[in-house]
Amino acid sequence: MSRKFSQLAVVLGLGVVAAAGGYGAYRYLASPTVIDEPGGQAPAISLPDLTGQPRTLAEFRGKLVLVNFWATWCTPCLKEIPMLIDMQTRFGEQGLQIVGPAMDTPEAVRNKAPQLGIPYPVLVGDAEIVDAMQALGDTLGALPYSVLIDANGEIVFRKHGEFERDELEKLIASHLPKAG
Repeated sequence: MSRKFSQLAVVLGLGVVAAAGGYGAYRYLASPTVIDEPGGQAPAISLPDLTGQPRTLAEFRGKLVLVNFWATWCTPCLKEIPMLIDMQTRFGEQGLQIVGPAMDTPEAVRNKAPQLGIPYPVLVGDAEIVDAMQALGDTLGALPYSVLIDANGEIVFRKHGEFERDELEKLIASHLPKAG
């Protein structure tokens, strides 16, 4: 009986350690993380849109570009999309361009994007999306992941996690290209 008790204690102890580690990882990945270091020039990235046409970040040069990586199965991503749609509508004529690469199957994205009413370019891909996230500085692979690129193609802001409305409005307003 003593041997069974000690085996049970070991198994329970390992379970507690695993649960604590899992909870810690969840809290780390669930909380938004702003990456403050300057990002340098945005890399050359090309991904297909929903019609299969290649789109590049370079085609949006001269605009403030918010690249927002998302997926159809990502609850925080789906919660954030209506706000992104609103930002594109409000600030698009002032020089904002949101681009939404989806880390998902093209079929799932083609089905979900119209339901969401996304008015900005949605890009798809398999390993290419992961490569694009890494090229834009993602070190966690967590979604949503956003990168703000100024009109000159410089990365000015990166964030893991969901935006708050006020935070995103201030960020966009402070980096919009100046008219004139």
